[in-house]
Amino acid sequence: MKKFRTVVKHFLRFQRPDNLKVVVYCILTAATFWFFSALNKKYDATVDFPVNWDYDQTKYIATSELPDKIQMNVSGIGWNLLRVNSSIKITPLKLHLSDPVAKRRLPGSYFANQVAEELENLQLNYIIEDSLQFNIDYKVSQSFPVYIDSTHINLEENYRITSPISYDQDLVEITGPKDVLQTMPKDTFWVHVIETNIDEDFDSEIPFQMEYPDLMTARPQTVKVAFQVRKFESKEVKVPVTILNQGSATFLSDTLATVRYFVQEDLQDSVSVSSFVVEADLKTINPMDSTVHLAITSHPTLAKDPYIEFPQVKVQYNE
Repeated sequence: MKKFRTVVKHFLRFQRPDNLKVVVYCILTAATFWFFSALNKKYDATVDFPVNWDYDQTKYIATSELPDKIQMNVSGIGWNLLRVNSSIKITPLKLHLSDPVAKRRLPGSYFANQVAEELENLQLNYIIEDSLQFNIDYKVSQSFPVYIDSTHINLEENYRITSPISYDQDLVEITGPKDVLQTMPKDTFWVHVIETNIDEDFDSEIPFQMEYPDLMTARPQTVKVAFQVRKFESKEVKVPVTILNQGSATFLSDTLATVRYFVQEDLQDSVSVSSFVVEADLKTINPMDSTVHLAITSHPTLAKDPYIEFPQVKVQYNE
């Protein structure tokens, strides 16, 4: 305990500014000498050596990230090990691939001698990885017919497309890995309109969307899509039922059918009620419940999706 108190007293003596500067200077000087002394000693260490891949990128394409370094165990003095680890004055190892599709790996023996030559003042002990794996495929181009996915266009409620959907590209050329393009449907390339709640005429450039955008490119890159949109309203009319094959002893309990339909908001006054025809064929009476099904056999072209509110009507008989 007495010794501890003595050490504390000596330390507190150095808390005066002048003495503290001397202590810091001594520590830094000692650390510097230790650092330089350590760098002059010989060590074994694992280091990363940078690599560059050399292959014809007009014919081939990497389908995954290529390794950018080789791990190896080397011997040498600290200065040289520091230089390698910090990549100072290190020329990356160039790995040439004449046919990268035929071989998907390079054994360590392939580049061991080349690495040893690049390691100035260092001794190569061994390559840690026994091989370098890579995925490279043929780069090919293929043309696909372009179609617009009209069934999934998102419109505002009560709005409909009222014109043909036009687009200015019939074909798109896709360039990418051969294996990927071979899995794509050959008959069509679908274009999706990603805008939502559309409530006005549409005219926009849409980029071709790739399943693997990092690997594939499109030429051209966009397609111009246009179509007209109008608001529709729900309407209903009462239509007299035309009876077919009526016998003298049969009649309908209700001879007026309620027909509902949708019409473009600015054209609703152009719909003629007399253009609706609803028929009931009494030859098709359901004997189980004595009903007949009403059918719309004619309607104005402006009336969209017409339907009968109550399509089953009771048939009555005269006694």
